[in-house]
Amino acid sequence: MEQLSGKVGNIINLVTALLLVAVFVLAILSASASNSWGDAKDITFTEWDDVSKDASGIEHVGGLLFTKYVIPFEVLSLVLLAALLGSIYMAKKEVE
Repeated sequence: MEQLSGKVGNIINLVTALLLVAVFVLAILSASASNSWGDAKDITFTEWDDVSKDASGIEHVGGLLFTKYVIPFEVLSLVLLAALLGSIYMAKKEVE
């Protein structure tokens, strides 16, 4: 892929970076606006809603992660994979 050089390339890079920052800021704001922070439960107790006795909460969190929150978990895994691949690509030395 050929890179654009000069002023046009810098402008395109700047617009792309600003667009990505705007998308991330909007995603964070929409996630925090749609979350009901007041409904958060304290997890220091040992008896959960489903009457399990898991003292650490790992079983309960794992159950929620793979049932109720499976779609956000998978989206996050794809985002992390894309970040990993992007960082590998950016760190690779170019052969002249």
